[in-house]
Amino acid sequence: MAKGAKDTSDLVRAAEALEAELLNLENMSRAVRKIRLNSEKNIGKAASELSEALTLPERLGAGLAVLARAMGELQVRQTAALEPLAAFASEIQARMELLQTHMQAFAELGKLAQEVTAMLQTTAGERALLVDGAEAKLGKIADGAKTLFEAAHADDFPEVAREADTLKQRVQALRRRLESIN
Repeated sequence: MAKGAKDTSDLVRAAEALEAELLNLENMSRAVRKIRLNSEKNIGKAASELSEALTLPERLGAGLAVLARAMGELQVRQTAALEPLAAFASEIQARMELLQTHMQAFAELGKLAQEVTAMLQTTAGERALLVDGAEAKLGKIADGAKTLFEAAHADDFPEVAREADTLKQRVQALRRRLESIN
């Protein structure tokens, strides 16, 4: 199905009009040169068609001007489409950096949790001292997880917030178990 005149862009219409004028000039050039200049009638016809052909460069120039305006409009549209993308790219970069900050905080909480796990698995030393040290570190982890949850939630990172909240709940449950052991 062919596009309607309204669906065709100014650039395409200008290019098509310019192409039609150029084809017309080429056809006239061939036709004028084929006229045999052997009679007054043919010479007059050749002069008339030559005169008409010589007006075509003006129309071609006008067509080029229309095409140039359409190209200018195309450039404006391109710029209008690209400028918001540049701003969005900056936003993506900033969000990525913020996410990395949250993920780094989460990784640090994970390291603390590993230390606590290692402490609790150790059988050497005084058990009460180990439990007290583990409880202190678990408190740090719970506080850090709460802080991370709040920051991630405020920064609209629901997955990080959910993971931080889950970590906080697990740590609190472990702390309750440790308290019941003592």
